This record gives sequence, structure tokens and C-alpha cells, in this order.
Amino acid sequence: MDNIFQEIKQIPLVMGSYIHIKGITTIHSDLPKIFLGKVQEIGHAMDRVIKVNDATRMQANNFEIQFEEAIIHVRQIDHDASLIIFCESGVNRKLLGMTTGMLSHDILTATNTVRRGGAAPTPEAPKAAAPPPPRPTPAPTPKKIDVNQIIHASPLAKIFQSFQEGLALAIGPISEMVMKDSIEKWAKKGDISENRLTELVIMLCQEIDDPELENEFKLHIAPILP
Repeated sequence: MDNIFQEIKQIPLVMGSYIHIKGITTIHSDLPKIFLGKVQEIGHAMDRVIKVNDATRMQANNFEIQFEEAIIHVRQIDHDASLIIFCESGVNRKLLGMTTGMLSHDILTATNTVRRGGAAPTPEAPKAAAPPPPRPTPAPTPKKIDVNQIIHASPLAKIFQSFQEGLALAIGPISEMVMKDSIEKWAKKGDISENRLTELVIMLCQEIDDPELENEFKLHIAPILP
């Protein structure tokens, strides 16, 4: 499978690929660690799109998700698998389509090999029924977070804008997604205040996951930190 990823990555402006196989939890990808949570979400979303596609007989095998600075190209492998490719916005779509088309047989073969290697274990004999568990205590209602409001209209909006710019310099096109996810997690843990900005910086550096890029990000935001 690595050979397939290398072949696709030779196309200029391709950042990497992920093969999503329904029911397989092992990640098969050459994307940086920071992408993986997001592509898994996209993979599960594509399972639903493919199901609708089959039900309506649309026969659409390729999909694109367009962002301001990036494109996610999705190619259906079969009913339960998709090839997901992260690209910068200027990628040559014709070359990308031609390359993935030429590799389609190899991709399907690799997918089926993964399935055979990841077969489910033989089920055990049923055990005696356990007593019913105690009734769970109702969980508290989760705090509602409006990420866009926090980033663009909160008292810290200018600081968040600088964070976004520094993040874009460090990790490129996916910076907006990472920023929103991190802000949402950060806001759920406490007050949206200057006193907690260091906590947010630590979270963003964990997402960057590269010492050199982390330093570049910190240098950019240092002048505006209180």
C-alpha cells in the first residue's frame, strides 16, 4: 500500500492519502499525524454518501470537498471503501484523476488484502447473562459552543486571528479546521479568557507535533500574548 501512496504523492501539491475501509480500525495513510482524526471523520461521512449514492443509483464515484486553501478528493474503491486524498487548491485535477484511475486495480487489491488480514475473530460461546447494571446517573447537559462567534466576535478575536495566521504558517491549509477543533475543546474546559491562552497554545502545539514548526508558531504569536 505504501507504493500506492508514494505514486499518488508524486503529483505536485498532493499532501497525502488515506484509504478508508468500513469496519477496519487500523489507519492506512501517509498523511501527517495531525490530519488523521479529520480524515477518519470524512471516511465515515463517505460511508453514508456511498449508501445514498447506491440507493439513488447516481453512479457518482468521485467527490470533492473544497476549502479555501485545500481540496479533499474522494474516490470510491467499492461499496465499503474510499480513497481520500488531501491536496492544495492548485492541484492538477486531470492528472490526479488519471493517476488514481490507473491505480484503481492495485488499490482494490490492497484493500481486499487488508480485509483478509483483518478478519473478525471466531465468536465465543455465549456466557450466562449478567445481572442488569445499575441505572446510570444522567450526564450533565454539555456546554454549547459557538466556535465562529468565539473566534470572530469575542473580546479575544484579534488574538485568535493572530493564532490562526501563525498556525497557517506552520501547517498550511488545514489550519482553519485545527483551530476550530482546538478552540471548541479549549472553550469547553473553562472560561474564554486571557488567563487560559497558554493552555490553548499548548493544545495547538500538540496538534502541530513538530518542534521546528511549533517554534515558528510561537515566534509569530509571541508579540500579542498578554
